[in-house]
Amino acid sequence: MNTKLNLQEYLNDISPDVKKEVDWSFAIADKIEAALQKENISHKEFAKRMGKSESEISRWVGGTHNFTLRTIAKISASIGVDLISV
Repeated sequence: MNTKLNLQEYLNDISPDVKKEVDWSFAIADKIEAALQKENISHKEFAKRMGKSESEISRWVGGTHNFTLRTIAKISASIGVDLISV
């Protein structure tokens, strides 16, 4: 069995909207991490500002968290960076 072919078939079956959601999730996570580094804010400090645990912040910057608009707005306000623009 050709695993590489099976994986490609699976990837081809992912809908465009799901691909876009994943891309955006990772882009937001990257932007959060970059802003934290630029402002010299540790994950611990960011967690404290957000009222979250450090482990939750780690999941956020890992790129797989499904952010709500409210959470994105709170993060943006907390670190002073617009994470999205419309």
